[in-house]
Amino acid sequence: MAFLSRRRALTTPAISLIVLLSLLFWVDDALPYFDVSEISYGRFWDRSGWLLTHVIGGSLALLVGPFQFWSGLRQRHMQFHQWTGRLYTVGVALSAATALQLAFHTESWTFGVVLFVGGVFWLVTTGNALLAAARRHIDIHREWMIRSYIFTFSFVSFRLLLEISWIENLGTDAEVSTTIGWLCWVVPLMGYEFMTRSRRRHEPRQHTESPYDR
Repeated sequence: MAFLSRRRALTTPAISLIVLLSLLFWVDDALPYFDVSEISYGRFWDRSGWLLTHVIGGSLALLVGPFQFWSGLRQRHMQFHQWTGRLYTVGVALSAATALQLAFHTESWTFGVVLFVGGVFWLVTTGNALLAAARRHIDIHREWMIRSYIFTFSFVSFRLLLEISWIENLGTDAEVSTTIGWLCWVVPLMGYEFMTRSRRRHEPRQHTESPYDR
């Protein structure tokens, strides 16, 4: 019980920080791509259509995603939770699908592998979350949604790591981008899996009422 209380106490500050960092990322890094011009896209101009779709989908998933973890809102307004979930899924589908295409047109094939693998797992985790919700397995649905959002938030994590000046001196641009590309979702995902298994050891197995049944 104490473990559960500590987890709940940390949830609100964590979501608030995620929202803040997401908004800052969106304004600084995503918003400029909505100005569809060769000046804005630079060397990516030949991939502007795919990249714009990727940014639109990723922005939608990134900004809508935190609403899925707001338990008070979910309990009071289940229909809103369901609709934001649908919007999140559409955003992931658009961004992940275009990531798979863009993976074959990166300047570094190693970064292309990172982008492709991340896109596949992004789709898989989101698909499993939808499947769990359809089967009314709410706890499992929540866990898969968190995994999915780890991939969504990797956009922000990637940019934050690139802002660390000494990291840029660890290798070539391709080497640094590839390494950060793996770290921005592998490390958070491993951390979450460790926390999930630790929580299961401390909590008795019990039935959780599904808000979908209300």
